[in-house]
Amino acid sequence: MPSYSFRFILTKAIFLCFPFIVSGQQLDNSGDQKPFSIHGSLSANLIGYNVKGIENRMSPFSMMFAANANVSVYGLEMPFSFRFSDRQTEYSQPFNQFGTSPTYKWLKAHFGYRNVSFSEYTLAGHTFLGGGVELTPGKFRFGAVYGRFRKRTTAFEQAIDTNQMPTRKGFAVKLGVGTQKTYIDLVLMKIKDDSTSVNSPSDQQLSPVEENVVSGLNTRIAFSEKVWFENELAASFYTTDLSAPGFDGIENIPVLDKLDNLFAINQSSELLTAVRTSINFKSKVFSSRLEYRRIDPGYRSMGAYFFNNDVENLVIAPSFSLLKRKLLIRGSVGLQRDNLRNSKKATSLRTISSLNLSYSPVQVFGIDINYNNYSSNQRAGRVPLIDSLKLYQATSNLSIAPRLMFFNAKHNHMVMLLYNRMNLNDKNETTQLFSENKATLVNLNYNLGFVEQSFSIIFGINYNKLENYFVENSASGFTLGASKMLFQSKLMLGLNNSIIFNKTDHGSSTIINSSFFSSYQLASKHAFRLSIFLIRSENPAEMLVPNFTEIKGDLGYVFTF
Repeated sequence: MPSYSFRFILTKAIFLCFPFIVSGQQLDNSGDQKPFSIHGSLSANLIGYNVKGIENRMSPFSMMFAANANVSVYGLEMPFSFRFSDRQTEYSQPFNQFGTSPTYKWLKAHFGYRNVSFSEYTLAGHTFLGGGVELTPGKFRFGAVYGRFRKRTTAFEQAIDTNQMPTRKGFAVKLGVGTQKTYIDLVLMKIKDDSTSVNSPSDQQLSPVEENVVSGLNTRIAFSEKVWFENELAASFYTTDLSAPGFDGIENIPVLDKLDNLFAINQSSELLTAVRTSINFKSKVFSSRLEYRRIDPGYRSMGAYFFNNDVENLVIAPSFSLLKRKLLIRGSVGLQRDNLRNSKKATSLRTISSLNLSYSPVQVFGIDINYNNYSSNQRAGRVPLIDSLKLYQATSNLSIAPRLMFFNAKHNHMVMLLYNRMNLNDKNETTQLFSENKATLVNLNYNLGFVEQSFSIIFGINYNKLENYFVENSASGFTLGASKMLFQSKLMLGLNNSIIFNKTDHGSSTIINSSFFSSYQLASKHAFRLSIFLIRSENPAEMLVPNFTEIKGDLGYVFTF
């Protein structure tokens, strides 16, 4: 481990230490609430599948059951959800999860499979099996969760790159004060792998046992109704292998010696930070946001699934509302760089800009125009950069979408056009011949509705083209669909068909997509649904792609209460 990591840990470790308290609360008098109510839905689906020409992409027959309910007892809201499916893969069991988050005024509890967010860089929506509570009486803000964040998994014997994964458990606590406009929150999260949850036989490799402690400070200060400040600072202390050797003489450093009793500190440990801060302004005709964000290389949290790390950017995003809100203009300009520790061979400098315009001068006409431009330019990092390998590219995207809408008592007409153009321009003369790309997409759709007959027709034409050094592909086709309501809108029938003609250097192919949908409302609480999907792909022999026909049917029943 590099020598700077130990100094980095020492200088920042104190950030992980802050006190937190737990305050008990009692429910208010609920005698004036409605005693009991329940509403929700139950559904069952039978799914059939058949394919000829290629291997099966799903089981010939499968089923799924789902339930959603919200129970209210004297104002105490208890939402429940359940889903079961017999579909499975080699790595997972049939999906079977249950959870509820009952609420009562300022009290909210969590039971079962839940995902909770305390902040963007700490606990940020990772699903766990366990329990928790969130309390917001007055200006007091408290939250705590505990549970299993990952179930033990077993290596797949036919995939040599899979490992055993131990059970992962932990907790997170949030303590704050304030309102939605102005507040300060402290967050502490600790999640650790349980090494006793797995065995490591000779034919299976066990992943290293990890531990993660994350602390965060989140603030929002409203200076007025129009101006407010936001800030989030997080530090993640991540140990990638609890069995790694420790540091000599750590007992002579009081701060680290005390922290070592709370969580593991060894040569695989690293302390990483993330920060996001912004100043915001909003009025009736103008708003703007100036934001700075910095995330250390390798930053991660066991309470979140993914972060874009090793990045620093500064963005300003103004917006205008003109002509009595008939014209809306939004834009943003940002500067971004990576290689924050100068450990990569090269540093990428990016410029990000966008412009969005929406204009609706009259009720029947409107147009949206969006333009984005992203450029990336490399410079030398820890080693000299060879000009012929330098990345210097700009990607631009332009979309134009006008629309016409006419409505009367008998007919509805809607015409929509979408034009999209994407260009990848390489400014490096050595590589531009092989890397430049151009893509064009055009869609024209017309919708005709017969109001009195409850009948509508949809017709569309589409075209797209991709051009680069290696290929030149184009595809064109059309879509035709119709829908009809019958029996006083109890029965709905829909049919959609599309055909696409693909042209490549190797020949032409045809893809046909057809779908049928029907729904019948048997009574106020009972409904049946039937969907059928058909795909037919025909390809020339020289493309070495098999012809196939695939059909899928889904019969469902829904009971609402």
